Amino acid sequence: PEWASLNLGALMCIECSGLHRNLGAHISRVRSLTLDSWPAINLSVMAAIGNYTANKVWEANFHNQTRSESKSSREDKEKFIRAKYEQKLFLAPLPDTKISLSTQLVKAIIQNDLLHFFHVLAHCTPDDINKRYKPNDHRTALHLSCAVSNPVMAQLLIWNNIDTTLLDNGGYTAYDYARAANSNDCVEVLVSNDSSQESTTAKTLYLTKDLQVTSNREKDRHYSSVV
Repeated sequence: PEWASLNLGALMCIECSGLHRNLGAHISRVRSLTLDSWPAINLSVMAAIGNYTANKVWEANFHNQTRSESKSSREDKEKFIRAKYEQKLFLAPLPDTKISLSTQLVKAIIQNDLLHFFHVLAHCTPDDINKRYKPNDHRTALHLSCAVSNPVMAQLLIWNNIDTTLLDNGGYTAYDYARAANSNDCVEVLVSNDSSQESTTAKTLYLTKDLQVTSNREKDRHYSSVV
């Protein structure tokens, strides 16, 4: 394969890359392995997911249906690809329907469970992705992915249209969280996506044990600044 879908983390042939482009970049962000530039974060996402994990999520409910093959017609390939990624016909349901998608997304981030994160993300709408963690806790999934220094999850959230300008209860952005966690990789992700808004450039920021950001050094003494 000489082509890839960045946000799906999968490699593909040139014919399938054209069909993926027809889906739109909101579903599949297609790049050439040889013609396009590949920043480190793109390589990290591909290495973290890959075709096996991608298919484990997107074809979990495929069962005994007819799979599109290399010898299949273009029409059959397009029908299969649209069924898989646009209509999400083979996507397995989430095991716990009583917990909101936004909460499940955050829990997967805290637990560093990329497979579950990727599965939940596939079910999410932009509204789900941009929901606050709790009514009294305005952190988003992006705040927390930066707090735990996970640039792959942060990048996937950005590609799935999370609002990078949202503030937590203290008025801090995801960029502030990346700084407080000393996560240069997350900072680089945000900067490269023009998402480097920061609320307090003149202050040194600290990360508390419960993954909150503070500029108060005295308060921070009661917590660990290491996630």
